Amino acid sequence: MTLPSRVQKVLDEWQITYCVSQPSSPMSTASTNYHVLTQLAILEDTHGRVQVIHPANRILDLNKVFKQTARELTPVDKDKVERIRQGLNLEAIPALPQVTGFETLVDQALLELDNMVMVLGKEQELRIPKNDFQTLVSSARVGDYCVDVPEVVLPETQWQNSDRDQIHSAIENFTQLRINQRLEETLDMPPMPETAQKIIDLRMDEDAETEELANLVGKDPGLSAQVISWANSPYYGVSGSITNIQEAVIRVLGFDLVINLALGLSLGRTLSVPKDGPQGYIPFWQQSVYTAALMAELCRAIPVEHRPSQGVAYLCGLLHNFGYLILGHVFPPHFSMINRHIEVNPSINRYFIEQHLMGITREQISSSLLKQWNLPQDVCCAIRYQNEPEYAGEHNMLSSMLYVSARLLRTEQLNDAPLETIPQTMIDRLGLDMVKAEAALTKVMEAKDDLQEMARQLHQG
Repeated sequence: MTLPSRVQKVLDEWQITYCVSQPSSPMSTASTNYHVLTQLAILEDTHGRVQVIHPANRILDLNKVFKQTARELTPVDKDKVERIRQGLNLEAIPALPQVTGFETLVDQALLELDNMVMVLGKEQELRIPKNDFQTLVSSARVGDYCVDVPEVVLPETQWQNSDRDQIHSAIENFTQLRINQRLEETLDMPPMPETAQKIIDLRMDEDAETEELANLVGKDPGLSAQVISWANSPYYGVSGSITNIQEAVIRVLGFDLVINLALGLSLGRTLSVPKDGPQGYIPFWQQSVYTAALMAELCRAIPVEHRPSQGVAYLCGLLHNFGYLILGHVFPPHFSMINRHIEVNPSINRYFIEQHLMGITREQISSSLLKQWNLPQDVCCAIRYQNEPEYAGEHNMLSSMLYVSARLLRTEQLNDAPLETIPQTMIDRLGLDMVKAEAALTKVMEAKDDLQEMARQLHQG
C-alpha cells in the first residue's frame, strides 16, 4: 500500500520500522495489547495549539491536562481540524508528532503498549513498534493525561434507590459550584406539566376511551397541533386530511400511540434544548423522532409473545435522551465540561465520560426524575439501562430495544451512540430477527424527509 507522502517522509527521515494493513472493522470492540488504536486530539488556548497522543480506549481528561500544563486547553473546532487535514493533504491525521509539528503531549500509558496502531484513512492502518514510536516522541512531554474507562456495576435490586444515592453523592461533590444539597432541594426542575400528569392518569385508566383522550389533548393547542400534524405526515400514509384529534386516533395513529406520543411531546416541551452541545451533535429532536420511529418498527421484528406495546416503545424512543435536556438545564458548567470531553474522546462512549466526570450519567438522572413524575416503571427502567447491554433484569426488553435502535441509527449517522457491535446475547434475549431489524431501519430511512420535518416542527414548537 502506498502511504501519504507526508507520512512516508516522516517515517523515512526517522528510519522508522512500520507495517501497513487494512483497518479493523469500525464495529470491532477489540482491545488487545497489540491492537489498541492510538488517538490524536488537537487542543488550543490563547497561547496556541498542542496535540495529545493517547490510547483510544482511555478517556483523555482535560482536567488532568490543565493540572500538568497550567493551560486551559479546549478542543479545536472541527472545521478548523478539517482545514488542517486538508492542508496536510491527508485522509486522516495520524498520531505522528512530526506530521503537524504542534507541541506534543503523550499519555504515558501509550508507551506501555507493544505496538502503536493508528488510522491513516478508511483503507489503511499504520503499525509502529514501541521502540520506534518512542523515538518519534522523544521530544514530547510525557505525562498522565488519561483515565481508564469506568466499569459499570449493575445493582441486582432496588436500582432506583441506588441511582438516587449516586446522584446525591455526586451532587455533594459539586461543592465548587455550590451544588451540595439533596436532589429534590437542588434541581431547579419545573414541575411535571399539568397536561402530562392528566395523560398519565388517563393512561392508567383501563376504561379510558378515545373521546376522553381527544378532549384532553385538544385542551392544549400546541400539543393538539403537533399530534394532528403527525397524523397528516406522509410517513403514516393516510389518505385525505386529518383535522382533529379524534380522527388522528381512530383513522391513523391509534389510542396507544397517541397517548404515548402526547405524553412524550408534553414532557419534551418542559425543558428547552441546550445550545452548547458537543460539536457535530445530532439535534435532540432529530434523535428522538428517529429513535421513536425505529422503536415502533422494531416491535415487528420481535416474537409476538415478547413484543412490548408499540406505543410504549415509541414513548421510550422519544424520551431516551431526556437526560440531555436535564444536564443542560440543571448543571450548565458540567454540561459544557462533559461536551468538551466528548469532543476529544470520539472513541469513548459518552456514558463512561459522564460516569468519570460526574459520578452519574444522564440516564440515571432522567430515569430518577421521570420516576418522581410517576411515569410507568417500564419506561423509567428502559431509559435507565439503555446503554448497559448486560442488563437482563426487569423490563430489559425495552432497554435492549433502545440499545439496538441507537446502534442501528448510528450506522446512518442519526444517533450519537458509539459505533459498536450489537451483542449476540442481546439479540438472543430479544428473540430479534436481524433481517427484520435491518428492514425496519430501511423503512425508517425511506421516510427520512418526513421524519426530518417532524423533528423540525418539534424543535420550533
